[in-house]
Amino acid sequence: MKSFGFTLIDLLTTLAITSILLGLGLPNFNQQLQNSKVKTATETLLSSLELTRTKAVATSSRTTLIKQTTWENGWEVFIDKNNDGIRDSDEISFLKHEKLTGVRIKANSHINNFVSYVSTGESRNANGTSSAGAFQAGTFTICPEGKGKGYELILSRGGRVRQHEISAQDCAMI
Repeated sequence: MKSFGFTLIDLLTTLAITSILLGLGLPNFNQQLQNSKVKTATETLLSSLELTRTKAVATSSRTTLIKQTTWENGWEVFIDKNNDGIRDSDEISFLKHEKLTGVRIKANSHINNFVSYVSTGESRNANGTSSAGAFQAGTFTICPEGKGKGYELILSRGGRVRQHEISAQDCAMI
């Protein structure tokens, strides 16, 4: 009588080949996962900036995007009735984004705490006294916690935001 099945050598050979293939593919998978987190964080922040600008124009009032202690800890979009760049309890919040993992976000000094738009769609510094204020422009740099490429979101004087890819060496410097 003939038996069917696998021998121990067949199973060990299959296991060895599978281990080699996983060993080769797993680093690439981790890199792809890291790149995906950075791209998602960039797109999410860009979307929030665009929402802030759109709400400012649509409601004809100053609308502000403010960080939660750090940009990695999340942010919030609200109508800034008193033009001070700080969300008070009576100010309407449109969006609250939670903490991000696996990424670092650095903003230069002009937009380190918030980005605020006036009814014309221009980014203006919130000064607490009027809906005017100095123009606000700057750069967000979004990079992985480890090594890898990242992105910059560049806020122009007119309030528009453009995206630019940066190298792993640029990310290593922040």
